[in-house]
Amino acid sequence: MPGIPRSIAASVSLSAAVLLSVPAVPAVPAAAATPADRPPCRPGSGPHLAGRDLTRMTLPADLSCADLRGARLDGLTVRVPLVGADLTGASLKGAHLGYAQMAGARLRKADLSEAELYYADLRGSDLRGATMDDSSPYYAHFEGADLSGATMARAKTYDAQFDDAKLVGVDLTDAAAYGADMRRADLTRVKAPKARLYGATFIRTVLRQADLSGAQLYESVMTGADFRGADLTGADLRDVRDARLTGSKGVPRFLPAPDRACKPGSGQDYRGWDLTSVADFPDDLSCADLTGAKLDGVDLTGVTLDRAILRDVSAAGASLRSAKGADLRGARLWRAKLSSADLAGANLSGADLSGAALGSATLTRARLAGADLRDAEMTSVTADQADFTGARMDRAYLHHGTYRDAVFRNAVLTDADLSDAELRGATFEGAEVTGLNQDFAEDIDLSGSSSRMSVGWLIFFGIAGLTVFWIAAGVTTAKVRRRRAAREQAAERAVRFEEARRVQEENVTRLGEEIDSVSDRTGEVDWNAVLDAYDAAKEALARAHDMSDLTDVETIVARGRKALTRRR
Repeated sequence: MPGIPRSIAASVSLSAAVLLSVPAVPAVPAAAATPADRPPCRPGSGPHLAGRDLTRMTLPADLSCADLRGARLDGLTVRVPLVGADLTGASLKGAHLGYAQMAGARLRKADLSEAELYYADLRGSDLRGATMDDSSPYYAHFEGADLSGATMARAKTYDAQFDDAKLVGVDLTDAAAYGADMRRADLTRVKAPKARLYGATFIRTVLRQADLSGAQLYESVMTGADFRGADLTGADLRDVRDARLTGSKGVPRFLPAPDRACKPGSGQDYRGWDLTSVADFPDDLSCADLTGAKLDGVDLTGVTLDRAILRDVSAAGASLRSAKGADLRGARLWRAKLSSADLAGANLSGADLSGAALGSATLTRARLAGADLRDAEMTSVTADQADFTGARMDRAYLHHGTYRDAVFRNAVLTDADLSDAELRGATFEGAEVTGLNQDFAEDIDLSGSSSRMSVGWLIFFGIAGLTVFWIAAGVTTAKVRRRRAAREQAAERAVRFEEARRVQEENVTRLGEEIDSVSDRTGEVDWNAVLDAYDAAKEALARAHDMSDLTDVETIVARGRKALTRRR
């Protein structure tokens, strides 16, 4: 062709050849591009453009079933049909494929990173191993597609359709897939940490061994979903519907609120788990099963554990606040922080609560038969109708508590302190009360209890004989041991004093709150006595140096409360 540059002529010739090679197939509307409506052609049997760089070419009007293996379409705006096209290994980086007709297309190991695929029809397509990082297939159709092994990190797939699709091992890290429909899809081993999947549909979806740590799953529908082996650590599951998380692992940060009438053990299953490293617990673990779990030193003050099973848990030094009706039989709660805890109706039979801080706790109708409460701090406890049968309560500090109709049958209360306690109807039959401090205790009846005073004298003489023996054996050794014991006791007293002081601070604060809650300051209350008691309690607390000083604080607070309710 004279007068026409060779490069233009070559381009025109190539375009003409491409157009002549396109089979006469009518364009298929996007709405009709379903797998059942694919053109009757074999993928790859259309225009042969394998390996071509099409970024500078005018595309044919129809690329249905075209052979585009390894072709380059980076950044292209593709508006022609690609139904059944073979794009295996093709590069479509940043391509504009909105509303694209690609049903049944082969895109295995294709690069679709940053591609725009909104409203695209990819039903029944093969996207195995494809790269779709940062792509935008929102509202796209992937029904029946196979995306196994694909990467979709940070992809925007919200409101997309994945019904019956296969997404085994897909990387959805930090993807925005909220509102997506994934019913009956296979998401086995999917990697979706921190993915936004809220409001999605997971009806009968397979999520086995999926990584959903930190994922947002709230308000999703999960009827029949399989979470066996899935990691839900830190996931947000608020207000999800029909979730059955049996077999999952990890502790979600938020869980759907349990049924108020849930049965113990019907909630989350953490039997035997080591939960000491969990940073964020769900707010409500009512009815959960934590049998034998390890919770040493864990702060659970913000977690509701009502009716939960905590049998044989190891929770030394742990902090609990709400465990009404919980099963804590055999729990190891040595030095646990249970101040102001609500344990009403809880079963603590055989539990180790030695040295525990239970100041102002509620133990109404709680069962503590055979429990170890030695050296426990139980100031101002409410334990009406509580059962302490056979409990060890040596040196327990029960001052100012309320124990109406409580049962202390066969309990050991050696050197315990029940001063200023209210004990109307309490039973002490068979109890050991040697050295019991009962000063100012109200309605105490120790009928049937026993005191080993005579045996105490025998012990005294025995100790005297041993003292002579130790003097003969070596005064120096005895002094060293006494000093060591004194240091240990002083350290223990210091710890107990600090815990008791915190309880009294709460006691004084509550008195102030009670005073503030009385709106009528012109009534018959002796306000001078009330306010004087409140000021005196604060001053006594500031000056307190030992347990006797804290006892004075409690007495003053009690006097203030009585003045607050007493009429002139």
